[in-house]
Amino acid sequence: MRPERLETDPSSSTAAKEWLNWKHTFENFILVLPQKGLDKLAVFANFVSPLIFQHIGECSKYTVAIEMLQILFIKPRNEIFARHLLSTRKQAPTETLDDE
Repeated sequence: MRPERLETDPSSSTAAKEWLNWKHTFENFILVLPQKGLDKLAVFANFVSPLIFQHIGECSKYTVAIEMLQILFIKPRNEIFARHLLSTRKQAPTETLDDE
């Protein structure tokens, strides 16, 4: 249940998937640790690479560090490109208008 060290490059095409998988594994790991006096941020810092730690090094709370990495790894969807895909999409013969 112990997670591997998070060493994903934030600019990688698979960074979001790797981050979400690692985050889920880490949260499961935290749940099995004794909760009394647990410094989640210190445990968290031990499981990230120096490249990633530079983004959260000044965070004083675990939740803030998680939010920082969430912003780093999960990129917002390009709305213009999404609209382009929608406007150029062709309806498949098996699809009805109500299908999503």
